[in-house]
Amino acid sequence: MVLTQTSLQELVTKQVVTRGSKDVIVDTTSIALHLDNQFTKYAPYNGEPFTPPRKMETTTTTLGEEGSIILPPNGKLLACTQEVVSIPKDNFGLVQTKGSIARGFLFAHVCDGQIDPGYKGKITLELVNMSEFYYKLIPGMPVASLYLFQTDKSIDSYQGRYQNSMSPTAMI
Repeated sequence: MVLTQTSLQELVTKQVVTRGSKDVIVDTTSIALHLDNQFTKYAPYNGEPFTPPRKMETTTTTLGEEGSIILPPNGKLLACTQEVVSIPKDNFGLVQTKGSIARGFLFAHVCDGQIDPGYKGKITLELVNMSEFYYKLIPGMPVASLYLFQTDKSIDSYQGRYQNSMSPTAMI
């Protein structure tokens, strides 16, 4: 069962989702997710083919208050949400790119849109520009929505390597 506005607002009141000093925005069936100010890019790679996951060289840029970053056509960046989540053990989250962004062929996540019960931290986003446009990404801009689903029972908390992430996390 997908949680709707009243239930989502109750979870926000319990600080399941926080956004620093800014308000968490609750829509009819989702919670709005906004870009944080950190962006991670993989270094150019010309080596041998490999089977992922693999530790890759990355660079991370942290933008100032008025900063922005350009995502060119076919550009790819890892980013994270301003929102910090603490998913209850009886909920499961799914991230979906906001429609207005997706219609410009800018995707906030490629495939890894699930947020497991018990996960705590910021959500890493896989930003991909599939268009011929140059996008100016600004911290705080809305890019995705978080949908929460009630599980049939409470389960053990997520204990994977991304637990407590507060910045974009690469594949290893």
